[in-house]
Amino acid sequence: MREFDCITVDYFKHEELLLWKIKDTGMPNFCLKGLQEFKEFSEWVQDFFSHPNRPLKFIVSASEHKGVYNMGGDLPFFLNNIKNKNISKLQEYAHLCIDAMYTMYTSFNLPVITVALLEGNAYGGGFEFALAHDFMIATEGVKLGLPENKFNLFPGMGAYSLLFRKLNTVDADRIIRSGKVFNARYFESLGLINTIAEKESAMVGLHSLAKKLNERFNFEYYHSICKKKVFPLKKEELIEITDVWVDACMKISNLDLRRMEILAKAQFRKSKVLIN
Repeated sequence: MREFDCITVDYFKHEELLLWKIKDTGMPNFCLKGLQEFKEFSEWVQDFFSHPNRPLKFIVSASEHKGVYNMGGDLPFFLNNIKNKNISKLQEYAHLCIDAMYTMYTSFNLPVITVALLEGNAYGGGFEFALAHDFMIATEGVKLGLPENKFNLFPGMGAYSLLFRKLNTVDADRIIRSGKVFNARYFESLGLINTIAEKESAMVGLHSLAKKLNERFNFEYYHSICKKKVFPLKKEELIEITDVWVDACMKISNLDLRRMEILAKAQFRKSKVLIN
C-alpha cells in the first residue's frame, strides 16, 4: 500500500473495505498540505482499485486523533489571508475543499458506498465533509456543528447543498443559523447519522454495518445513486457557493477577526492536548 504524509491507509480485502484516517500529527483540520495530498490520494484510490484483484465496496474515512474527527477549516490560514487581502490563496484553499468534498460525494467515481466513521467531534468543514458520505457512524457522545456564524461567516464548503437536500428547510436553516454544537443523538433523530456505536467499539459498529450493507449491496448502492439523481448536486453549485464564501471573508469586521482568532487559539490548545 502507498504511504502518505497526512493519511494512513488500510485495506481489508475480505470485506472489500478501504479505511483511511487523518494521521495523529499536527492539527486535526483541513490544512492546505492535507487538501493537496487528498487530491493525490483520490487519484491513487481510483488507479489502485481499478485492478480486478482488488475488490472494493466500501470507502471509510476516520481520524487517528482521539476525540476529534475533524475540526474543520484552517483558521490561522484564514486569518492571515483575510488580513492580507489574499483572495487568490483563500480561493485556492476553498476550491481544494470542494474537490475533496465532491470526490467523497461522488464516491471517488467508483462503484462503492462511502462511510464516515466519527469517533470524535466534527466541526465546520469537518462536519460538511462527513455529510458528503453515504452513511455516518458516530460513537456515543460525539458532537457536531457549524460554528461559522460565531465570527459572522457561514459554512461555505457544502453545508447548504447537503443539509438542504438531506433535511427539510426548517431543520437545515436552524442548524446553520444556530452556530451550535449538537449531540450525535440529535442528528440520528433527523436521519443524518445512521448508527450510534458505544465508545471504544467504533470498529465493531463499522464492521457490523458493512456486513449488513454487503448483504443487500445491490440495493444500497443503487438506492444511493437514485437519491443523488432525484436531488442532483453539481460541482458548479459548490464552487459558486464557496466563491461567495471567499467574498464574504473579505467583508468581515476586525471584531469578527478577533472572534475567529479566539476560536483558532482554542483549537490549537485542544490539538496540543490531543497530541500530548
